[in-house]
Amino acid sequence: MEQKLSEEKIVYLDLEDVEDLHKENLERDGGLPGREPGKLEAKLALPMSGYGGIEFYPTLGEKAAVYHYHLASGHCFFDANKRTSYTAMVLFLDFNGYDLIAESDDLYEWTRMIADHNTRPDFKHAVKWIEDRMRKL
Repeated sequence: MEQKLSEEKIVYLDLEDVEDLHKENLERDGGLPGREPGKLEAKLALPMSGYGGIEFYPTLGEKAAVYHYHLASGHCFFDANKRTSYTAMVLFLDFNGYDLIAESDDLYEWTRMIADHNTRPDFKHAVKWIEDRMRKL
């Protein structure tokens, strides 16, 4: 399911949003605080990136996948990268009027695969996985 954004205003995640999610994940499930300087900022800029007026990730599904894929695999934080990546993706979709319909075990397994360089699917597969599970609120 592809959502063209054309004239819709997209609400992106900012640094505070993701740092708050990370903190909440650590408080709830434990882990080490802290992050690599600059890495998170770089990953958060990706969904908005483009060149010459053309977006690299024009659909909402692609933008959600960028957050999930690159936060899980980019290891911006010392701990809780997987938890933060999927909660960031879900929050981004929610900000933009969508929900992700997935069993928690499936979401966990999918996120684990993305975070592991030995099992990581290609990005297009990640986009399809998310778009197949997105539902308008």
